[in-house]
Amino acid sequence: MESENIYRKKMEQQILESAQSYHKLVDFLPEPIIINMNESVDNSKEMMQEIMESLIQSERLATVGKLAAGVAHEIRNPLTALRGFCQLLGEKYTDDSYYFNIMITELDRINMIVNDFMTLSNPQIAEFKNENINKILQSVISILETQALLNNVIIVASYHEVPPIRCEEGQLKQVFMNVINNAIHAMPTGGEIKVSTQVKRDGYIQVSIEDDGIGIPEDILRRVGEPFFTTKVNGTGLGLMISRRIIENHNGLFAISSKVNQGTTVTINLTKATE
Repeated sequence: MESENIYRKKMEQQILESAQSYHKLVDFLPEPIIINMNESVDNSKEMMQEIMESLIQSERLATVGKLAAGVAHEIRNPLTALRGFCQLLGEKYTDDSYYFNIMITELDRINMIVNDFMTLSNPQIAEFKNENINKILQSVISILETQALLNNVIIVASYHEVPPIRCEEGQLKQVFMNVINNAIHAMPTGGEIKVSTQVKRDGYIQVSIEDDGIGIPEDILRRVGEPFFTTKVNGTGLGLMISRRIIENHNGLFAISSKVNQGTTVTINLTKATE
């Protein structure tokens, strides 16, 4: 929190100094130039705000990464032992197997959180390969389609022909599964998820995942991606943070837009593989 305040103060000071210099200069310039400068200053303010938010987000990632590196490995070892003993005791005392299964389920949940920590503390990608993004998406949809139907949700895919991307397939699958899962949970009474791909004019391959669910209020949307911030009862608050980190490690862009009672759209831009 202290680091965030330092970043904000530095950026606000830079913006203030730029504004003061601008006002001194305006008195000596003709009106057409002033109009153009007004537009430039507005753009500069937006850019500075984006830089400030980016720095704050990087600080959060670094903090959680350090925490993860310090504790995750030490937690994983006793978890493995506890799970093994619960499984053995459950096989020996079959009358109480129900309780042992609950313990194993909860231990698996803790282990999932530890794995999330490990992902944050060790973000290096083992091996990049040229992959077809449409095939990766379709494999994820095939896995989640049954779950979607059980929740009265239909997944509609629209794939355009796109060039291959350079990526680690497993990590992109993790991102897409996380985003589509969130979309399913955002529609408690059912609905439709639209998944599409296209090539943008700037050369990015864009993946869009859109739901028509309950949407996210603006005050909550600003906090989406913060470590441990979640609106889910059983959420860890790390899923979207890790997804954003994975996309950044692929030199991509991850963005969320939402309107209450209209739905949410997650846009992921990835770079195409070089020849």
